[in-house]
Amino acid sequence: MFGKNEIVGQKYFKPVEDTDKLFVTSRFMTLQGEGPYRGEPAFFIRLAKCNLNCSFCDTFFDDGDWMTFDEIEHAINYTIDEFFEKQGLDRPEWAQYWSSEFKKNPTNLMDDIMPSRPAKKMQMVLVMTGGEPMLQKNIGPFLERMSYIFENTQIESNGTIVQQIPNTTTLVVSPKCAEKNGVATKYLAPKHEMLKRADCLKFVMSADPDSPYNEIPEWAHIWRKETGKPIYISPMNIYNTLPQKSKMVRAAQNDITIDQRSTIDEVISFWEPGLLDMKANQRNHEYAAAYCVKHGFTLNLQLHLYASLP
Repeated sequence: MFGKNEIVGQKYFKPVEDTDKLFVTSRFMTLQGEGPYRGEPAFFIRLAKCNLNCSFCDTFFDDGDWMTFDEIEHAINYTIDEFFEKQGLDRPEWAQYWSSEFKKNPTNLMDDIMPSRPAKKMQMVLVMTGGEPMLQKNIGPFLERMSYIFENTQIESNGTIVQQIPNTTTLVVSPKCAEKNGVATKYLAPKHEMLKRADCLKFVMSADPDSPYNEIPEWAHIWRKETGKPIYISPMNIYNTLPQKSKMVRAAQNDITIDQRSTIDEVISFWEPGLLDMKANQRNHEYAAAYCVKHGFTLNLQLHLYASLP
């Protein structure tokens, strides 16, 4: 498990639920590695904290910065600009936007935008993830605002918290297991409202026959049969150690900045020597692939890891 991953509930965020703030761990440009938008350019916003403590979790989300919606939109713009500048490129047209919805606050838009111009969205997906992003009640209004900026928006949740999100947002429900002493015991079924709203389900799968992650729960098979919606399967990645750069920065300082969390912590490469237990990963990948063929599910391979991207 990466980080301490302290379990919190919605009460943690109650003091700011009437504001336009979110508690952000990291934000970065990448390719979506899993789910319905896999392989497409994506902008990720990872929110801090979770209501679960999964022993196999491979993300850092203990720390965060409180950011207003305006501050997040500004961060999106300069992060995308920086992403292309590092490659010696101008920001391409497909990654630009303007929207008359926000003409009252033109400092958040490109300088040459006129209110009379039609809205144009960035041709990529905004992905809200965590931790557990549904812990923060401000997530719905934020996704509504982002729907005017991004062609698609997506949120990934374990489904145990009921939240109202825009109909335009793709909801990926990724159920997880309850654990005792770091060992998974049984799947936590998503709330009925979230399962009904879900556009797809995504499961992590292990070849270990003693783990509940070895099988998809029966209720998920029934959901697939009744809805006809897709189920995605991700082989569980087994790590030997934390990524080297993340270990080094944490050994050198106590407080990790959002820029460090957005770059050092998020860039994990499948090819880093010694990082992953390759034999265990081979078993999990082969088992998950066979399971998908057997049940007609879709295999995810976390494509960003193979491309050494965030």
